[in-house]
Amino acid sequence: MNQRKILAALLILCTVVFISCKSALERKTEKRELSLRKSAMLIQGEIEKTLKAQEDSVKAFVKSLPVEQKISQLFLVNIAGNEKYHPVEYSGALKGQGGKGNFLVPGGCLYFSYNIAESSEKMIQFNDSVRNFCINHNIVPPFLAVDQEGGFVNRLRSLTGPLPSNKRVAECLTVENACRLYYLQGIQMKALGFHLNLAPVVEVLNSSNSSFLGDRSFGQLEQVLSFGTACINGFENSGIGTVLKHFPGNSNTDPHTGLPEILWDEETLQKNVLIPFERLSSLNPSGILMSHARLALSDSKTPACLSEYWVSQVLRNKMEFDGLIFSDDIFMDALQKNGFPPEKAAIMAINAGIDCIMLSEKRFAPVAKILLEEGEKSVEFAEKLNSSVEKIIKWKISRGILKFYLNDDSSWSVIPAEPEPIEARIQDFLPALSENIDLYRKYFMP
Repeated sequence: MNQRKILAALLILCTVVFISCKSALERKTEKRELSLRKSAMLIQGEIEKTLKAQEDSVKAFVKSLPVEQKISQLFLVNIAGNEKYHPVEYSGALKGQGGKGNFLVPGGCLYFSYNIAESSEKMIQFNDSVRNFCINHNIVPPFLAVDQEGGFVNRLRSLTGPLPSNKRVAECLTVENACRLYYLQGIQMKALGFHLNLAPVVEVLNSSNSSFLGDRSFGQLEQVLSFGTACINGFENSGIGTVLKHFPGNSNTDPHTGLPEILWDEETLQKNVLIPFERLSSLNPSGILMSHARLALSDSKTPACLSEYWVSQVLRNKMEFDGLIFSDDIFMDALQKNGFPPEKAAIMAINAGIDCIMLSEKRFAPVAKILLEEGEKSVEFAEKLNSSVEKIIKWKISRGILKFYLNDDSSWSVIPAEPEPIEARIQDFLPALSENIDLYRKYFMP
């Protein structure tokens, strides 16, 4: 009996000790978890504080810009030459003074075939000369953009590895291999000094646009979604921004010569444009480029790139796209010959919600002057201009054109970023070029 009492007592004692140990362990665990949560909250608070400070520094930077530099950020414009950069306009042109004042440099430079140098080394030197000129003259460096779709729209064909058309890529490659191809192209483009690729075309091919798009489309909806994803991911992961085009579609009329009219019903519009753009825009491409087409379904009298309905209501609000929105070239005949000359189109584009206006011309001061004058008359218009400038500056920071700088007083500033040395970029370029060629030989050559 005594033994049973002793055993019972021991059992009770062990249970009490176990419970006590468990409670102590739980308390210790809870204390550690509480400490970790407090640390995480402190870190999160510091991150939010830093992000807010950086956001404020962008606003301060934009506010500090001379008016000619601020308005210039809203233009993607062609430039002269391919050896050493020099602007063709002066700030005096904004005041009707012609070639007087400071140099006028657009927010983005659009390269055509004649801007492409004869070798990769010379291309790097020319692109670096754009940045160096701006730094030497205290001007915000532009982003450098080019149409590198593939196929016949392939500005860098003489420098980078082979890039077949979207149609051929969808026919010959798996999605994984396509992503690799676009990544290799992006590595080469970045090494050369480019920042933005005006690609891919993500319109579904159909009888009403096939004559115009041809090989530029990946094909049917499933192919557009799969290979469009590969293209976006490939380029963006390499450091080159992508721009989806052309929203909300095209007809067989070439906008260089006429105004496309789209007569689709709602179901056809969904399949051909709204579904691919909505799904692919969720991958966070850098931008979307609007088409000049007019659509019978909504705002039928206004080209899409000038339409508040298509730019803001559909693309910005309904699809929740928060990247850059580009107009197509406002000097195209689609606009000029149909009641929308550049001076009118520019104001309509900004009111519609466009962030960056594309001009195939080298001189943009006359159009910029009109926007400045409109901003002086309308507070709402001036706010739209300022909002777009801030978006463009933020994108330039994300691409290493500008950067945040922590000052000695713990405040932040926005300053130009230093590019990688030419030697390092050539070392990136050559292996990517070699692999690109090998991939092409394996899958595209008989």
